[in-house]
Amino acid sequence: MTYAVAALVDIDDYIASEQAQGRPWAQGQLRRASRAVAEAATCRPGVTWRPEPPEEWLVLLTGADPAALMSEAATLAEEVRARIVRETAWTATVSIGPPRSGPLEAEREARLANDYKLVLGGDRVIELPGAHALPTAPTPPVRIEQELTRRVRAGDRDGAAGLLAGWIDRCAREPGVDPRILRNWLIGQLLFVVDVAGPARLADGSTDWVEASARLPIEDIVTVGDIHERSYLHIWLKERLGRLLPSSPRRDILGLAEAYLADHYTDPGLRLADVAAAVCASPFYISHLFAEERQTTFLRHLTGLRLRHARRLLTSSGLPVDVIAAHTGYPSTKALRSAFRRHVGCSPTEYRRARFRPGP
Repeated sequence: MTYAVAALVDIDDYIASEQAQGRPWAQGQLRRASRAVAEAATCRPGVTWRPEPPEEWLVLLTGADPAALMSEAATLAEEVRARIVRETAWTATVSIGPPRSGPLEAEREARLANDYKLVLGGDRVIELPGAHALPTAPTPPVRIEQELTRRVRAGDRDGAAGLLAGWIDRCAREPGVDPRILRNWLIGQLLFVVDVAGPARLADGSTDWVEASARLPIEDIVTVGDIHERSYLHIWLKERLGRLLPSSPRRDILGLAEAYLADHYTDPGLRLADVAAAVCASPFYISHLFAEERQTTFLRHLTGLRLRHARRLLTSSGLPVDVIAAHTGYPSTKALRSAFRRHVGCSPTEYRRARFRPGP
């Protein structure tokens, strides 16, 4: 008997990176990724592959020994991931289903495995076991309806989207949560937003769901079932809430994040996760906003703040370099020197020597 094992290669954060860098850049990266998949697959007997646009490839392994097929698929998956990391600006997730008697069944299993990327995150190999028992549904780790109501009624679209995105990331880490449970929780919150934001009410005060369904059509809710990437889910949430809620003059999540960075960049332990928690958003969402709105990254923005402060101190004071490092968020003089070399092109001492102007 001949068995088939399918491996689905899926580029991580494709939509977010395409929006940040542009379609021509993404198309060039896709060509490199496709070559990487082809080079890993074509050198193996009994292995075929095909592209699944825009950013996936299905690799099919066939043979008589199911255990050997699974072992070969795991080896191939790691090779494909390594090649994509080496030859593109991306990472990839490879999802492997259990052996099946035919290619269609094997492909279905690989796609079921890839669905778990929504919960597990990317940049990994996902192997789905043969049995798919539905777990007992846990309860959400935290309820956000009170804060969500406040943001929705204030018309804070980005704030509501960021709150939901951060909540989804937290829920995904809960034991026993699978993609089905996570989506059900999210749909419940979306319906809650529709209820809170809905201006139309029936005579008894209840929500006019006929009117509400025009603002959140059933096809939009069904679309959630096709999303298996949290970075894209965050983009999707921002777009949908933008339609559901009126605009607001309040500061958006990115403005809050930038203000928090401006106040805390001198902390050497500051991380993206700290900023995300402070503004009730997710790290994925903050990264996406920096790329989309500022055409930069969180780390580059933070480095810019620290180096601007360091340059001011170097040119306006006689403080030693190690003291300046401590004042600008660098854990050591070596770390400050490294950042200067990389971004300014010289050492702090050389910069001071060329530009120092004593104060009064």
